[in-house]
Amino acid sequence: MRRLVLSIASVIGLSASALAGPGTDFSEFAADLREQADERAVLAASTPAAPAQPLDIEDPFYFELEQFSVDAMRLSRAIAQADGPQDLQCIFRGMSEDAADRLEALNEADSSGDQARIYRNLSALLRDAEEIAPAVDDAGVELSGMSCSNG
Repeated sequence: MRRLVLSIASVIGLSASALAGPGTDFSEFAADLREQADERAVLAASTPAAPAQPLDIEDPFYFELEQFSVDAMRLSRAIAQADGPQDLQCIFRGMSEDAADRLEALNEADSSGDQARIYRNLSALLRDAEEIAPAVDDAGVELSGMSCSNG
């Protein structure tokens, strides 16, 4: 009996994942990045007076944050092409620009304390993305060919 319940639960879980739309995918990607930003904020805050360490272009977080920015803009454009809600178009376009600006700010920061503040601000942006993105799927907007990165 227990195996049957676990089997049903796993099938239901797989079905839900298979039905996830681009908003849900983007939300999950944002959640993963938010966790990394939180960890980096704590680490940077532990030595606030130390000189900032710019992100290396090969740092996975650097690449993923750039990808977040690109995916947010792609999502905004896909919503526009699908004649979706204009507020969502603007929100994702703004998130794209904000993420790119904060990536630049991380690399221009003078101290580790400055970077900690930027990481905390990034975390808030990513939390907003995590909470707002599922609305794309809830709005029933069909976004053909749109698939956001997920880690």
